[in-house]
Amino acid sequence: MHSRTAEIAVLIFNKSPKTSGIPSPYFYRLYRKLDRLIFKTKADAFESCSIETILDSSIAKISVQPIQEKYTDTFPEATLEDIQDFDLDILLRFGFRILKGPILQVAKLGVWSFHHGDPKAYRGGPPAFWEVMHGQSISSVVLMRINENLDQGQILYQSFTQTDPVSVQRNANKLFWLSSFFVERTLRKLHQIGRESWEKDIANQAEVPKGALLRPPKAWEMVSLIFKLISRTIKRKVRQLRFQAHWKIGKHTCTSEKKDLKLSSEEVLNIEHPDPSAFYWADPFPLVVEGKEYVLVEEFDKNAQKGRIACLEWIQERLVYKSKMDEPWHLSYPFVWQEDGDLLVIPEAAESGKVYAYRALDFPKAWIRDRVIFDGEAYDPTLLKKDGRYWLFINQKAHPACSSFDELYLYYSDKLEPYSWVSHPQNPIVSDVRKSRPAGRIFEKDGKLFRPAQDSGLRYGHRIHIQEILLINTDNYQERTLRTIEPKTNSQVLGIHTYNESPQGIYLDMYFRR
Repeated sequence: MHSRTAEIAVLIFNKSPKTSGIPSPYFYRLYRKLDRLIFKTKADAFESCSIETILDSSIAKISVQPIQEKYTDTFPEATLEDIQDFDLDILLRFGFRILKGPILQVAKLGVWSFHHGDPKAYRGGPPAFWEVMHGQSISSVVLMRINENLDQGQILYQSFTQTDPVSVQRNANKLFWLSSFFVERTLRKLHQIGRESWEKDIANQAEVPKGALLRPPKAWEMVSLIFKLISRTIKRKVRQLRFQAHWKIGKHTCTSEKKDLKLSSEEVLNIEHPDPSAFYWADPFPLVVEGKEYVLVEEFDKNAQKGRIACLEWIQERLVYKSKMDEPWHLSYPFVWQEDGDLLVIPEAAESGKVYAYRALDFPKAWIRDRVIFDGEAYDPTLLKKDGRYWLFINQKAHPACSSFDELYLYYSDKLEPYSWVSHPQNPIVSDVRKSRPAGRIFEKDGKLFRPAQDSGLRYGHRIHIQEILLINTDNYQERTLRTIEPKTNSQVLGIHTYNESPQGIYLDMYFRR
């Protein structure tokens, strides 16, 4: 346990911890046991471990016998005096119920606690349960500065992830691992901007949650929930077996830049792979070279379940192969970049653990793997050069049990070399599955920068948000959602997850089940 912004001063143990309320109903406990057995996770966030085996044995310890009422714990006066002697900045709550009284003001910055659910929708518990049972597309987890009301404190940090459609265990495991990074991230921000600015920021962002107070379901409700979950799962699996995932690239002449855009396949020029039963094209990145229009795409082999990059040219209203690049690992998202007279493609190669740049040889005839530009996990690498500095936007996992869809990281450097990148102090700059993962080139209009971002909340690649970059420097990053591009309701198109502009129009890709 190491941190450059804080140290653990004291451990406070509850002598007689109690659960909140009555024991959970039998059918709920039976379901959770079966769920854990069937969907056992490799990196188990719930594996028991004594905190004393992790921390330095010299850390001071205080045992407390709280004054216990039905749902609350209050600290005795003598224990409060012992804690005050440590002059603490923060208390983290684990193993206590709703805290009442002066303990909430003993530390300068209050008592912090986790809630594994969105308190605006789900207060109480069980954690990560109701989102799965209600078929919600999004699950959330927060770090709060608590008060005397259950799950109604100030939100210090919040993240959103795609809900596991089947298993509460898998959903909870992901959320608990994700939340394990929140305290360090919040402390880092506090240290960076100072307490006064941090308090103002929290006051501006915090909302009083109004979600219903929930408890574990009783027998018949649990049976009903399981029946609905099984029914949804069967329908989804049957649909997946009957209709295979398929992508097409599309070209659209959009004139509106301020309004949201809802598209159907009939409004877009659909460009199908010549052999759609075995392959599909996605992730289009257009470019114009010597007056000729080209498109680099991911070409996905359905049988091999692996992608490669294809370079295509528009010739007589159709796309013609000019060259391909293939590797033992999956390639996608062929980000196009020009550097020192060279034409480079920087595709996603997350499976390899590196970001490679491929240089064109006698474009468009051939490509050579030119160099490594980033050493590490990177999903959908997207470059920006601003004021002589390179900025690299990539999605990464905070932990192997987390999702690659959820968090966007930013790195900066003065050169395109693998070990020159500096991690931005706000990393991850976005922790929200609805607007994190890059969806195309960052573009400039009227002196403003715009970042296309995937929204994979409902499903992978569901829609795109155009994020306006309000501030980008080595200390701060800010953006806001400007507009949304998505499929029309009841359209055959189920998703759009790449957006790139060219002089000839806007290139998109569209997701189908066929």
